[in-house]
Amino acid sequence: MRYFTLISALAITCSSFAQDDLLSLVEDKKDTKPEKVYATFKTYRLGNALTTETVKAKHLDFRISHRFGNIYDNTLQNPINSTFQTFFGFDGAEDIRFSFDYGLTRNVTLGIGRSRANSLLDGSVKWRILEQTTNFSMPVSVAYFGDVGYTHKTVNSLYQGVVKDFQTNELHRFNFFNQLIIASKLTPWLSLEILPSYFHRNFIPERINKKDLSEDQNGLFSCGFGGRIKLTKRLCLIGDYFYNFSPFYVNNADVFNPLSFGVEMETGGHVFSLFFTNASGLIENNYLTSTRDSWAKGQVKFGFAISRVFAL
Repeated sequence: MRYFTLISALAITCSSFAQDDLLSLVEDKKDTKPEKVYATFKTYRLGNALTTETVKAKHLDFRISHRFGNIYDNTLQNPINSTFQTFFGFDGAEDIRFSFDYGLTRNVTLGIGRSRANSLLDGSVKWRILEQTTNFSMPVSVAYFGDVGYTHKTVNSLYQGVVKDFQTNELHRFNFFNQLIIASKLTPWLSLEILPSYFHRNFIPERINKKDLSEDQNGLFSCGFGGRIKLTKRLCLIGDYFYNFSPFYVNNADVFNPLSFGVEMETGGHVFSLFFTNASGLIENNYLTSTRDSWAKGQVKFGFAISRVFAL
């Protein structure tokens, strides 16, 4: 009788634990929400392309970006000599940019910057609309980026090469860039993104594609592609490419699509992006329409960006 009572007590206890375990499993599945994916990319920008990352709320990202001259150019009479004379392009700066990006909220970042190329001042907003989840119930993160550029070049520089039989208009100095950034962290080591974009310039000089006689237009549709491959905890390979759809830019011997490859390194509070590209400009308002160098001709430049984040 004593053994029967003991066995019965053990059976009831086990049954109780089993029921609790089953209930906990049911409750976990019901109450647990999908976790959001963090750090799809390491920084605000890859080589040329933006990412879906925003600056942390109440933090300021101060960024210094630099684009040097061509390392090599096989169109020159003596390209090897030119390479050494310019010390692999380091003697000539194609563009320099200082920028400040402030995290207004966790998903909204406001930015201002100044680029040497085209003497361009710009103000921007990035809004992360959707965030990817770890179970892929939401497979992508989506952000909107908008930028307004204003060039403070002299009037003569602004209308250089143009027969000026019209009045100077201050609105000619403005350009506008809009972009959707759609990204996904496919694995812990691989992140990819696609960036449909539209760029509008209020004023452009007349330019014609010599192959098909198509003219440059004020408005331009473009699509970018970017990716990051994580090699170690602090080292990544990065790359991006933009394709311009306007007939003027297709098979044009004078302008090319921007392409960049490089590495990204994190050291404490700093993130360094070191890359090579054929684009001379540092932001979309400059490099999308003004890339006149080609990888095929060896016209590649070294660029870097240093980012430092401050808590405010």
